[in-house]
Amino acid sequence: MKTTVLKLTPANAALRRTAGDRLRGSPPADEALSPPDLRSALGELRIYEAELEIQNEELLESRARIEESQRKYFRHFDLAPVGLIRLNLKGQILEANILGAQMLDETRTLVNTVPRTFLAHVAPESHVVFQQHLESALASGKMETCELSLRNTAGHETFVRIQSVVSHSENDEKDFYLTLTDLTERREIEQKLELQKALAEAAVNSKELFFGMLSHELRNPLTPLVALLEDLAAEPGRSAKDRTALAIMRRNLDLETHFIDDLLDLTRVTSGKLELHRETTDVHLCLQQAVEICQLEIDAKKLQLAIELDAPRHFVDADASRLQQIFWNLIKNAVKFTPAGGRIAIETRSDEPSRLSVKFHDTGVGIDSWELSHLFEPFFQVQPSLKQRTGGGGLGLGLAICKAITEAHGGRLTANSAGLGKGATFRFELATVAEPHGELRGLPTNAAAPERREGLRLLFVEDHDDTREVLARLLSRRGYCVEAARNAQEARSLSSRKTFDLLVSDIALPDATGCELLKELGAKHRLSGIAMSGFGSDADVAQSRAAGFLEHLVKPIDAPALDAAIQRAVGNLA
Repeated sequence: MKTTVLKLTPANAALRRTAGDRLRGSPPADEALSPPDLRSALGELRIYEAELEIQNEELLESRARIEESQRKYFRHFDLAPVGLIRLNLKGQILEANILGAQMLDETRTLVNTVPRTFLAHVAPESHVVFQQHLESALASGKMETCELSLRNTAGHETFVRIQSVVSHSENDEKDFYLTLTDLTERREIEQKLELQKALAEAAVNSKELFFGMLSHELRNPLTPLVALLEDLAAEPGRSAKDRTALAIMRRNLDLETHFIDDLLDLTRVTSGKLELHRETTDVHLCLQQAVEICQLEIDAKKLQLAIELDAPRHFVDADASRLQQIFWNLIKNAVKFTPAGGRIAIETRSDEPSRLSVKFHDTGVGIDSWELSHLFEPFFQVQPSLKQRTGGGGLGLGLAICKAITEAHGGRLTANSAGLGKGATFRFELATVAEPHGELRGLPTNAAAPERREGLRLLFVEDHDDTREVLARLLSRRGYCVEAARNAQEARSLSSRKTFDLLVSDIALPDATGCELLKELGAKHRLSGIAMSGFGSDADVAQSRAAGFLEHLVKPIDAPALDAAIQRAVGNLA
């Protein structure tokens, strides 16, 4: 009988060697009883059995690793800090983790077993956004992102960010894999911040409106007082005592006006709305004009004034009126805190080729180190004892505004003092520009205008009774033919019966605005005008100009200033 040799092929040589080593360690008991061929076949079988046993052990280990990996995956999937959801191409939910089901306000078991459409959980107003989002993800093959609101059956909304990507399942079918991140808290914070921002802006606007209205209401009653004082001082035969009394009254009215201007400037600075009209400006000219404004106070205290304008480069790119405001404040401050008979020195230098410095030094009461560190803060006041000695006062805004204006120009304003009783030095620094070849416009001056008063017909509109009465009377004394109206209706009535050369009108009238009145009368009678107002911001002036007014005068207004404006307007009309 022919013996057939079994041919068994092991999985690999390493496995066969491992199986052989295991069998040699425990030889079978019946090997001696078997024929050679049978023994060989049995040996092969044993080796093959050992191989299978080893493979089975390896498979069991692999299965254990896979199961552990699956458990880890599902733990990560279920406990992920974002919602994880798988959709088919129809938008039906195939799978969701714990957070994903919670975000959909669904039971996880139900979501994973009963087909449900994801769109049913999307707020109606976001349906189109979500559908376009899936279409983009399918078309691009890349991860796409959108933000929308989910809405549960109770109507509660959750604002989420959805990131979707197309994936392939085991049978090569396409589906969507979504991650959902809850942005509700972030959105609420953003909405609160937006609300706070809106409230802050409203508060700033309310503050600006309040100060604007306050300015208007404070300036209106000052106008007839200023005009009357100017008129009384100009009357011939006034005694020196009367003139001194009138000058005191005028200075205090000017001081009240200055306080109003400071309050308005502070609101512009704090709201970032300080506007500068920059042009090439001569610093030396601005200094000379500022000194002229303060000259009477300097003379009254018999102060020595030394001026050394030695800077070779003294032209800057600046708002000339704001520059003069800085210099006026610094000189006025030096005059206030320097005792009678003291000394004030003003000098300009160019320590650097492209930089100008202006020093204001006084021999006044000085400043201690603590006050120096707070000197430029709004509403900061010097020590009461110094205020009593110097007659100081005010709102404590001048230096803060000066510093803000200086820094808005890109300059620097500093203060130094060796201490109480040792005077103070203020230093203003600004970059210079090349000296212009043409003539500078500089600050507006009361240049001579062609005088035409006799027979010039003015329609004067003002709802403040005292202001209307005083200014109309003073203009009539100067030779103008004045017709006064208390509101827009009276002005329309007068203009329908008489012809006028010029309209002089308050802006805030009870039944219209001066701008509306000028547009109406200008269209009907080709009338030009001059605006008067307690509002004097850049926006107010621009609005008047846009309406067609040739001038915008800010109250309080005296008769000479109004007369000069009328003459300039007449010159423009000529």
